[in-house]
Amino acid sequence: MVDPVSRTVDHAPPLQWERPLQALLDIIACPVTGASLRLEGSPLDGLLISDAGTQYPIIGGIPRLLPADLLAPFLRNAYPDVLRDHPALASALSHVPDPDPEVLDTLASYSHQHVDLADEERLEGDWRATWDRFQPGLPPETFADDVVLEVGSGEGRHACLVGRHARLLVGLDLSRGVELARRRDPRPHAFYVQGDLRRPPFRKGVFDGLYSNGVLHHTPDPAASFRAVVPLVKSGGCVSVWVYGLDEMRWTYRMSHLTWLRPLTNRLPQQGQVAVAAGLTMAVEAGLWTPVRLLRRVGLARVAHRFPYHDAADKDWRYKLRRMFDRLNPPVTHYITREELLEWFADFAAVEVINADGQGWTGRGRAP
Repeated sequence: MVDPVSRTVDHAPPLQWERPLQALLDIIACPVTGASLRLEGSPLDGLLISDAGTQYPIIGGIPRLLPADLLAPFLRNAYPDVLRDHPALASALSHVPDPDPEVLDTLASYSHQHVDLADEERLEGDWRATWDRFQPGLPPETFADDVVLEVGSGEGRHACLVGRHARLLVGLDLSRGVELARRRDPRPHAFYVQGDLRRPPFRKGVFDGLYSNGVLHHTPDPAASFRAVVPLVKSGGCVSVWVYGLDEMRWTYRMSHLTWLRPLTNRLPQQGQVAVAAGLTMAVEAGLWTPVRLLRRVGLARVAHRFPYHDAADKDWRYKLRRMFDRLNPPVTHYITREELLEWFADFAAVEVINADGQGWTGRGRAP
């Protein structure tokens, strides 16, 4: 395993656009009707079209399977040229219902975090460390030779780990984080799809397993979101989700969530949230990470490692800023209790609810 503090620059080969797209076409579906989709044009920038004529663009090799209420404002803001190049799609999206503002804000805020604040570095030791915290007792190789879905794949850090072992890996995310994930993961059996997990763009029962790390609690109704994705998994398939929870959790974890500050920062524009995150990062740098580095230099590493979040002391500024921004930017955040998580898994077999290293709950079981 790579040391969590070390960095490895991504020297992955160029993206292989000629991926076996048929493997993905066999499992994706219209997020509204569930109808199958056919490809028209290039797998890089073509269209996916349902039998009813509903169109979804492929941008940069990534299917954008957002329902119309989210797809319309997303394209107008991020990819207006796609609407210009596909007039039929533009016409179909010209009169659609307004989206849930909290969900649209979530799309925008995480797109900003995963694209505008992102870098191309691969901190694979860090990715594995967070995986082991969020998914205790479930190493990535558990999914060897499986068709696996990550719900809320973000920038692809955990999908890259699981994708080494899975037969087919699909990462689903609401945000433009799928773009960074695809750049990081050029393997021909790994696909990334932009979509809304509450209206998942996949056929039912096509996945052998599903996992989600820190995503469901950022949806308007986490229990309903869980129920929306479970039918995608075959009976007996592994479903494992990590969610925020404050009961029985470490005091440092509770403090790090800044629940007292979010009512204020949620009212700020995006750049205001970034400014607050920068100020907080500087304060933690001075009060925590600088002392940790000094203790290490004078040979007191054991003392330094008793400090909370000491593992971030040697990370660069951008990494720290992004992690702080992540605490402030979600428009919606719920904290799930152990009892609520057990209710989610009421119909499952072999159910476990685990205190994930004092940083939330992991719920796991075999799909009904």
